[in-house]
Amino acid sequence: MPTAFRQVFVLCLCACLLQSLAGQFNHLITSFAITLDFAGLLIAFAALRLPFRPALIVALFTGLWVDAYDPVSFGRHAFLYGLAVCLIHQLRDRLPREETFVCVVTALFTNLALCVLAGFLDLGALPDAGDGALRLLADLVASQLATALIGPWFIALQLRSLQLARAEPVSALRRYA
Repeated sequence: MPTAFRQVFVLCLCACLLQSLAGQFNHLITSFAITLDFAGLLIAFAALRLPFRPALIVALFTGLWVDAYDPVSFGRHAFLYGLAVCLIHQLRDRLPREETFVCVVTALFTNLALCVLAGFLDLGALPDAGDGALRLLADLVASQLATALIGPWFIALQLRSLQLARAEPVSALRRYA
């Protein structure tokens, strides 16, 4: 089995695991009227460490997984995640992408951009845009805090899963050595 296929498969499984755990946790905290979204964390590792094509495939499949149970038009998350991977991939050569901290910060910025963009797309459909904007802001703050807290764990999970599948991405340092 090719390494790129194993990378895509493992990272999609990890993303499905995180999204499933987030769904269960969101169900648990429904009484607080807050929803956590880990969009940036789902795609940051793939965009920073994988070649473009496997990273884009991970983003598209993950987006379709999120689209399957979100009450939005099908393909919206896949499009947004794919766009985010394209942008991150263009900037990644300027970043020390092997560092966990850089991956978490990238996930935070990506999560911020995707939540704001999705918020603008959804704001027109809400009955009261003012209350909806406050709710989206509360969701964004909670999502950013949760992403910063679980980001290192999830990145380590992805890296270890790739190591177990013998599909570890080629390090930028090893590539030029």
